[in-house]
Order: sequence, then structure tokens, then C-alpha cells
Amino acid sequence: MERLVVLKLSGHLIKFSNTVRDILNKIKSLTSVVKFVIIPGGSVFADFVKELQEELGFSDDTAHWLAIKSMEMYGAYLASLDISSVAEVYDFTELHNALRSKKIPILMPYRIIKTLDELPHKWDVTSDSISVYIGGLLNAYLVILAKLVDGILDENGHLIKLIPSNELHKIHTTVIDNYVARLLERFKIYVAVFNAFKAYLLEDIINLRKGDYTLIIPE
Repeated sequence: MERLVVLKLSGHLIKFSNTVRDILNKIKSLTSVVKFVIIPGGSVFADFVKELQEELGFSDDTAHWLAIKSMEMYGAYLASLDISSVAEVYDFTELHNALRSKKIPILMPYRIIKTLDELPHKWDVTSDSISVYIGGLLNAYLVILAKLVDGILDENGHLIKLIPSNELHKIHTTVIDNYVARLLERFKIYVAVFNAFKAYLLEDIINLRKGDYTLIIPE
């Protein structure tokens, strides 16, 4: 069976299209080794939903679904950067069809998350948790979170390169959302957090080699 990797691209990369293209090019060079599924972050679109909720006072339930819809807006933007290599997909059937067609699927998550509705409807559950959740459902061995930072830092500001998932609760960080640890109790899956401006690290990451990024080991 082919190894599957879920890669979430931070919404903040919307301002760095060349960086996204570098990541897509690196992914394409690695598709003979693993198969990638891209999950879009929420970007400025999710921020706008949060601002609207504060202004208009609609419920957390409404905000939850709008924020997930906002991931699809960013996903459409990502797809526009390499229309020959990627495919927008909306369920697992379309995802596997895209992989068979040698396309890199960008999964628009609303339909799946809405149908299953297992995640809490609160802002603590971000696209990080959604990516881990999707990775678990797909039986991926690895979820990669592409951020604008090198990874998770310790209290002294040093990069944590390896950490067991059952020790995440000891780390106070805003790099990943708190619900990720809960999901890792259910899905025994590796999670890597790396700097999106260092696309060259992806080869080390998919091989689970220690490097200048954070690797969360399932425990």
C-alpha cells in the first residue's frame, strides 16, 4: 500500500505565492515515494469570520462552519497556483480518484467535517486539528503542518525537534492548537511542524529523519 501524507499549508502563506509554488514543486518531486493530500488553512478568510462573529454576535456553531468554508476559499486560491498538477476534491472518493490520476488533491473539508460532525464547534479547533483528523480518517502515517515558524519551541526559545504526543500537554505553545493532542490520543499518527520557507526539509520529514523541525511521535 502506498504511504499517504497529509500536508496542511498555512493560510498565512497567501502572501507568499512563490513559497507555495516551491512546496508544490518539492511535493511533485517526492510523489514517487509518498502520496500527498493538501489541506488548506483558513487564512485571512477565517480571520474575517472571527471579526464578523465579534461584530454580529452569531453562534459558535455558525462560526465553526463558516470558518471551515473559509478553508475552501483558500484552497481555491492554492489550486489556482498550479492547475495542471492539483485537483480540488470534496470527498474521499474524489480524493482517491485524483491520486489515481496522478494529481495532488487539495481537499476542501466542509462536506466531510459537516457529515461526520465529530469536532467541537469552537475556535480552539483550527485547521491544524482538522488536518490531523483527516489524516487519521485516511490512515495516513504522517501529517505535516507547514507554518511560518521552524516548529514548536521550548520555554527557552529553543526548537523542540522530537516530542512524544503524550507530552504535548506540558508545552505551552500557540504554534499548534490544543485539540491536536486530543486527536493524537485517538489516531496514532506522526505530526511534523516545519517552516514553509524551507521546502527542502520535506524529504527528511517524510522519512521521519530528525532535522530542523518538530516531529511529534505517537505515544
